[in-house]
Amino acid sequence: MRYLLFILSTFLFGCSSSNNTLHNNDLLDSFNKYKSLCGTPREQTLLKKELWEALVEARSITDKTAFVDPLAKFPTEITKIIDTKESIDDKDGCLLVSGTNTSGVPLDYYISFNREDNRWIINKVTAKYFLDGSERYLEKAVCDEQERMNLWLESMESRDNS
Repeated sequence: MRYLLFILSTFLFGCSSSNNTLHNNDLLDSFNKYKSLCGTPREQTLLKKELWEALVEARSITDKTAFVDPLAKFPTEITKIIDTKESIDDKDGCLLVSGTNTSGVPLDYYISFNREDNRWIINKVTAKYFLDGSERYLEKAVCDEQERMNLWLESMESRDNS
């Protein structure tokens, strides 16, 4: 019986530790690498083609009186990172970067990644501002907008019931 418990505990420990180290901060490292390349010709190598094209278009707006697309300020609008969360499912990943901008406005980046040629490529970026003083409610990285909305509704219901 002792040997069986030892083998079982070794197996469980081995599985849990290998899972944590396999993807530990992979997406955050990729995001930081992207930030270091931002504004250089190599920047586009870490983005899907469609995202790169949208980013170039958003950055090309010269009319500063118009509303500026949050994508135009990606990835440098968050000047103070408060927290990060990531979730990885095989070849897809989501990184939640929470922080504030230079005006102290709280915001989150939801960054979707795809695994291509053994590296992470940014597929989609969404920015969420917390201008109304609402609290952050996500306990894990969620990039699917519908799933985020469902989690927000659940958090509001649980707040109302308390």
